[in-house]
Amino acid sequence: MASSNSTLCGVCECQHLTTEATFWCPECDEGLCSTCLKYDNASKSTRNHEVISVDNYRQLPSFVASVQQYCSDHEKKYQLYCLQHESPCCPHCVTTTHKKCNLMALDEIVKTSKTSASFDNLEQSLNDLKENIKRITKDREHNLSKVQQRRRKIHSEIQTMRDKLNKHLDSIEQKILQDLDDVEKGVSSEIQRIHTKLLDYTKPIEELERNVSAIKKYASELQIFVGMKKIETDIEHAEKLMVSLLEDGSLQQVDINFKEDHKMSDILSIAEYGKISRITSSPTVTMKTEKNKQAQYLVASPIATKTIDDINLSSHKKLKIPEENKTSKFTGCTITPTGNIVLVDYKYGHVFILNENESLECKKKVTNKPADVSCIDDRTIAISYNYYPFQIEIINISSKQTEKLINTSSMCYGITNGQRKLIYCLYGKGIMSVDFTGDDVSTIVKQPEMTVWNYVTASGDKLYRTNPVTDTVTCYNTTGEKVWEYNDKSVLKDIRGVTTDKNDNVYVACKGNSSIVVLSFDGKHARRLIGEEDGLNQPHGIYLDKTRNNLLIACFNGDVHMYKGS
Repeated sequence: MASSNSTLCGVCECQHLTTEATFWCPECDEGLCSTCLKYDNASKSTRNHEVISVDNYRQLPSFVASVQQYCSDHEKKYQLYCLQHESPCCPHCVTTTHKKCNLMALDEIVKTSKTSASFDNLEQSLNDLKENIKRITKDREHNLSKVQQRRRKIHSEIQTMRDKLNKHLDSIEQKILQDLDDVEKGVSSEIQRIHTKLLDYTKPIEELERNVSAIKKYASELQIFVGMKKIETDIEHAEKLMVSLLEDGSLQQVDINFKEDHKMSDILSIAEYGKISRITSSPTVTMKTEKNKQAQYLVASPIATKTIDDINLSSHKKLKIPEENKTSKFTGCTITPTGNIVLVDYKYGHVFILNENESLECKKKVTNKPADVSCIDDRTIAISYNYYPFQIEIINISSKQTEKLINTSSMCYGITNGQRKLIYCLYGKGIMSVDFTGDDVSTIVKQPEMTVWNYVTASGDKLYRTNPVTDTVTCYNTTGEKVWEYNDKSVLKDIRGVTTDKNDNVYVACKGNSSIVVLSFDGKHARRLIGEEDGLNQPHGIYLDKTRNNLLIACFNGDVHMYKGS
């Protein structure tokens, strides 16, 4: 008797015989024993059928082995193939479901499938998939190792700083305790000296007491009279000595006072050591696929670039500035990575810092007239000054303290952070750069004719500069070579601040006609986004936060606007 896992010969089974099949005919879709295979090969209708052993048939995947030669709906043999539905069809299927489909003869399609390049492509694709998995696995392992290494480095940096703080605080403690010991010893010595002096006074007083008692008991009247006079003189002398102690300050109350340096209390106000965040960058792994015999490398699909016609500003709000600062003249602005808004007031020499909820966090008075501001990182900003002394000031917005003063040779206007340096417009010089330590000053664009209120911004490998004298926006590469220039006085008038979006479209603040104009990334087209009709008045500073897609506009009339980009 055949086992439950055996395959029976289909021909024998029709004759009510249970003969185990040795071969399988895919076209007949049934098993054959050795005897029936001879008849099958002899038959004209089946002699060209290619058979395989049952053992090989059982190795086929179930989804392949289950492929039928006949239509399950109409019990007719498949003869055609529908290209639209990618499925075989019987003649009856054509008249019902596939009347309007593009059909091909099934035997024409399948007869070359085994010898075509499809298998090679499939095998290559599978090899590519395995290679991609290896590459991605290796990339993720490398990324994980990088994160763990970075974590150890940050931990080491934190521990090193903690050790430095501990040593510094220990040193401060030792010094103050030494001062405490010195002062306490001085005070104790002074009090002890008075105490010893008083003990010395006690002995003569006790002698006078004994003399008075003896005179009172045993002296004659003459002796009493003369003796009392002498004792009165001695007492008067002793009293003068006591009074002198009071008059020369020897009897002042002495104590030890401790006045804590307010900077020590500032340490306790620090809420956090720093900020740990997750950052991402472009993938470094490439994936290979095989399609149409051509290997292609796939990278992350680029985001469709928006043109300036696609740009829309919405959710307009006017930020609230304290009433006493309504007459401020804002000339520069920026937004920090943590969302703080920074404004510089040219008229009164103030720096305003608003938190991400747009509430005023602090207002700091600076010693000069600030022209522009740029963010270095989440805790430091750089401010340019156009009054003597000509400087760039780096300020820590957490401590509100100056970290660095960088002297410049003349008036400094627009400033930006790019290529890990500060890039700024310098009167009579051109576009300059300097590192954050104030060293390594260099000229990017030499332009002795550069005048006042030129602004600059950096984006990738490009620099964009505005010139209010010629109302020209110029794009440079990082070596100072001009890429393009835009000048249309019908659109641009008395231009000031400049910023860019993710697609390198350029936004320009036009103070002269109270508008914001956007230029295409190639400098060929311009479009007026907002103007006086939107409540804009003398825009001066402008900054687009690419992370939050917020456009900040600081105006010379004291207004500050915030728009949400599209």
